[in-house]
Amino acid sequence: MMKPVLNVGICGIGRIASNHAEEIASYPNLFRLVACADILPDRLVHELPKPLETAAKYHSLEEMLAHPELDVVTICVRHEDHVPMAVKIMEAGKIAVVEKPVATSLAEYDRLLDAARRHPGKLFLRHNRRFEAPFVKVRQLMDSGLIGDVQYIKLYRSVGFCRRNDWMTMTEFYGGLLSNWGPHLIDQALQLLGGKVVDIWADVRHVISIGDSDDLFKILLKADNGRLADIEVSGCNAMPGREMEIIGSRGTIVYEGGKLTARYLDPSLQLRTDLKPHPETPRKTYGNFDETLNFFSSEIQIPALNMRVLWEHLYNDAVNHIPTPVKLEEARETVRVTEEAFRKSGFQPMLRYLDAHAKA
Repeated sequence: MMKPVLNVGICGIGRIASNHAEEIASYPNLFRLVACADILPDRLVHELPKPLETAAKYHSLEEMLAHPELDVVTICVRHEDHVPMAVKIMEAGKIAVVEKPVATSLAEYDRLLDAARRHPGKLFLRHNRRFEAPFVKVRQLMDSGLIGDVQYIKLYRSVGFCRRNDWMTMTEFYGGLLSNWGPHLIDQALQLLGGKVVDIWADVRHVISIGDSDDLFKILLKADNGRLADIEVSGCNAMPGREMEIIGSRGTIVYEGGKLTARYLDPSLQLRTDLKPHPETPRKTYGNFDETLNFFSSEIQIPALNMRVLWEHLYNDAVNHIPTPVKLEEARETVRVTEEAFRKSGFQPMLRYLDAHAKA
């Protein structure tokens, strides 16, 4: 028996919609793009992604939901509209795919989660960086024990030195790097920590962007297993650094410039447990005088993975009843950490936004 092809509509034909359209179109045996909607008429004519050229055109989500063959709607609109639209889509009996950030606050996410419980199997979250090839490989290396007991996880991204001036730099639209890039790296960090977050420290700043939202942030997450994650994203660093750095008790893994490398102790080497520190005046050289450590260094091949595999997981969940690896409760923790980081940092523009919406 042939498996069904799911009919998809895209709401919002802005920049991210092109990614969604191209990814979905790459699975013609699983999905068919049948509809799209945007409040700007010109976009439906002059700025349409090629895979949507033959799709039905609508001027609102509500109009598109009346399409007789629609199964799935992926949301590519401004952040504040993600949850309200997702709820409408689920209530219409369709599957809602929500871009990050999946919610602007924990209270809002809980409303989304409540709707998802009323409409089982109708909510999917586009945490696509969970399937980023270097991240997947790093996770495998950590789990293999190559670098011993993992202590410190550094995740970093730079969007360049950019005085950005669109709505994404305005807190009134829940803009900024923490709301935009934060969910990606927080989700990755939570996976790599492998434990419950018990402490959060954050510093969130506005440096050069034209709007009032943040363009530089650092978050430290400590898990109950002792692991520490250091997350940093910058829109004002003219000399960006390593994207991933994992420090363990037997070595280090680094992802930088498209290369994944590791330096680690010879796996056959057993560290001596009988050694004690010397209290006498030391030699002029530094280090351990009683033990020789042999290291291996290697470049690790990155698997040929593509983040669009997220759509395969969606299809398998919806059609084959194989649960997606992106769990709704995991996404809730990402939203919680994001909001807590804003509050811990005392970043006033976003605190005013959060407090105003909490009263609404």
